Amino acid sequence: MPPSVLTSFGLYASMMIILSIGFTLTHMMEKFPNFAHTSYATIGTAVVFTFTRILGFNPYVSWPFAAILSGLVGIVLFLLAVRPLQQIGASRIKLTFIMIALSYLINSTLAMFSWWVLKTFRFSSASFMLRGYDFQFLGLPGITFVAPITSLFLVIVLHFFLTRTRFGIAMRATVENPTLATSLGVNTFHVHLASWFLTGSLAGIAGAAIPMWRPTSVSGSDELMMTVIAGSVLGGLDNIYGAIIGGFTLAFSQVILPSLLMRSLGIWVAGYIPMFPLIIIFSILWFKTEGITSIFKT
Repeated sequence: MPPSVLTSFGLYASMMIILSIGFTLTHMMEKFPNFAHTSYATIGTAVVFTFTRILGFNPYVSWPFAAILSGLVGIVLFLLAVRPLQQIGASRIKLTFIMIALSYLINSTLAMFSWWVLKTFRFSSASFMLRGYDFQFLGLPGITFVAPITSLFLVIVLHFFLTRTRFGIAMRATVENPTLATSLGVNTFHVHLASWFLTGSLAGIAGAAIPMWRPTSVSGSDELMMTVIAGSVLGGLDNIYGAIIGGFTLAFSQVILPSLLMRSLGIWVAGYIPMFPLIIIFSILWFKTEGITSIFKT
């Protein structure tokens, strides 16, 4: 397997896992799909672009700032849109459409930022990459190692948080039965607030990492949104650990599988790459409508 393919797979799989976990967690907490989720990632992309191309910092320095800003945007969306609508009894359909509208609002704001960058600094923020700013280790780009390590670290920390801390256990209780959790003294408002910050932060880190190897734009995240939804659905929308499997499977079908088929069958296979994830998703959901993790349920 060529090193470039391994690097692409390592980065893509790591970021799809992080994004799928965040999307699944929001769905579990709020019971509706957050279509603005990948807009957080685009904010992370804008932060790393600003730090690297405009301010001249190393791109990795921007990751904590991307996480914090994206997390704060998640909190703002929850406080100004989601919570007020939930309090007046808005349906899941209405909340879903509101998140789609907010996604377009965020992307439009970032598009204006992109235009300002082009007008002020005379360089484009569309389809840019930051490979030239990365370090080398063992002859490979640093992101080859940083992305999987970061993803593994975040998964372990999240698992520890949800299973070993009082607040994490309270979050799980709120997911399973919010009424009972409230009666037991859990401040569900703080739990929801923390979940929106957490999912926004995870997406922000993913958005900051992707430009290290793949062409990325500061505005627009529709294609990424469909991929994340596919990963979450594939793993099961009610299972965080399923999101890990779903994100990994999706990345494999989009990076490793096409590379293997092109080497054995020819370059013509490249024209059918967009179909691979759809075929895998359809094949699995045809037999297991609740996702891959339902296979292990007894």
